[in-house]
Amino acid sequence: MDSTDRKKIVFFSTNSNHFDGTKISTKVRPTCAEQLKMLADEHPDTAFSIVTQKPGTFLLDMDGNDIKSSDERIRCTIVPDSASSPEEFAQAVMAEKPDIAIAATFWVDPFDWLTVKDGLVAEILRRNGIRAIAHSSDTGIEMFDKFRTHMALKSLGMNVAEAVYVHHWLFVCAGTKGRVRENVYAEYVLEKIRSLRYPVVIKDTVGLSSYGMQVVGTFDEAKSFLLSRRNSSDRIVEELIPGEQFGTEIHGSDGKYKIYPPLMFSVNQYGITSPKQSVKAGPVTGGKYRIAELESSLMTMAQKLNLSGIAQVDLVFSDGKWFVIEVNPRISGMTTTYAVAEGKTIPELLLETENPDAKPMLKPVMNFKAPILSEDEMEQILSLKQVKLVNQIENYAATQKREVGYAEIILSADDLMDALDEIREKFPHIVEENFYRSAAAITEKIRRDTAL
Repeated sequence: MDSTDRKKIVFFSTNSNHFDGTKISTKVRPTCAEQLKMLADEHPDTAFSIVTQKPGTFLLDMDGNDIKSSDERIRCTIVPDSASSPEEFAQAVMAEKPDIAIAATFWVDPFDWLTVKDGLVAEILRRNGIRAIAHSSDTGIEMFDKFRTHMALKSLGMNVAEAVYVHHWLFVCAGTKGRVRENVYAEYVLEKIRSLRYPVVIKDTVGLSSYGMQVVGTFDEAKSFLLSRRNSSDRIVEELIPGEQFGTEIHGSDGKYKIYPPLMFSVNQYGITSPKQSVKAGPVTGGKYRIAELESSLMTMAQKLNLSGIAQVDLVFSDGKWFVIEVNPRISGMTTTYAVAEGKTIPELLLETENPDAKPMLKPVMNFKAPILSEDEMEQILSLKQVKLVNQIENYAATQKREVGYAEIILSADDLMDALDEIREKFPHIVEENFYRSAAAITEKIRRDTAL
C-alpha cells in the first residue's frame, strides 16, 4: 500500500517544564521503540508519527538529552521549547497532515497541568478540521484543581469526602490590612474545618498526586499546620474516608468508554496510597465490591465530563459505597499496569481511545516498587516469564535517599504471590520486605473478598 493511501495518526504531547536528561533518567523495558514497532507491525495500513517535547514520556527512549532509539517507520518531530505555544505546537502537528491526532499526555512536577496544554492544542486542531482525541482544556483545568474537581464530582452525584477549601492569601493575609480588626474569612474556614470528621487530609489544590500531603488527627493539628510556615499555598482539607483504596482507568471518547475493573492499592502508615511506595494488584471483579454499580457511575461521569482519551480515577470503597477522590485525565502508572493485564502496549491503548472495546479482558497483574536496578539486573528480571515490564525513574540530582527514584516492576501470572515469591527467591534484595508484606495483604484480601 502506498504511504499516501494509509491512514495517518499522530501521537502528540507537550511539556511545560525545562528538561535536563543529565539530571533525570527514565528507562522502560520493553522500550518505547519496541512498543511502537509492535504497533506498526499490527497496523500496516496506518502511518504513525510523533510530535512531542522532550522527554516525550511513553513515546521516546532518552539517553541523556538525546533520543536513544526509534522505529524508522515512525516519524518523530521534537518541538523546541522556543516554539511551544499551543498555536506553534498545533502547527507542528498539522504539518504531519494527520487524519487523527491523539494526545499522549504525561505528568510533570510540581504542577500536573499538561492536560490543559494538550487540550488547547487539540482545540486548535479541531478548528482546522483534524479529529483530535484529547480532553478539553476546560476538563483539564477542572481536574487540575483538586477543589474544583471535588465540586464537579459532587455536582455529578458522585460520592465524595466532605472538604473545605482554604484560600491561602485570604486565610493568612486578610487580617493584616490596616483597617481590618479580624480575619472573618479565617474564622469561617476554621469553623468549617472544626466540623469535619477526623482524621483529615490536607493537600495542595494543584500539586502533583499526593506529594506533600499531610494527614492530621485533630482540629488543633489542622489549625496549627495551616497557620505555620509549612503552609504556603491554597489547600483543600478533606475527610480521610476509612476503607479500601483502589484505582481504575477510563479510556475512550465521544461518549463511548471502556471502564477497567479496579486495582487494589496498598496504603502507608497514614492510611493513604503513596505513589512511590504502593503495591497495586487486581483486577477486582466481584464479591462485595459492587463492580457493576461502580462501572455504571463511572460511565455516567465520563459522559458528563465528555472525557476524550485516558483518565485515571482514585477510589475508596467504604461501608458498601464507592467514593471518588481524584480524576487525573492523562496517562498514569496504572495505564502501564492495565496494558500488561490486557496484553497490550501504551501506544495500542492510546490508539483504541478512538473506538474503545466494550469490555477489557484482563489477566491478574501486580505492580510493585523496587530499588534502582542496574542494566544487568533489569535484563535478568525481565528474563523471568512472569515479569512483563520494568519502568525505572532515577533522579541524579536528588539529595535525599527517598528522592533518588525507584524501579516499577509489573508482573502477570495466574497466582501473583507464587510469581512474586519466585522473584524474591532469585533477587531477595529487590523485593523489599515492606513491599512483600503489602503485596501479600492485598492479594489475600482480593482472594477472600471477591469470593464473597
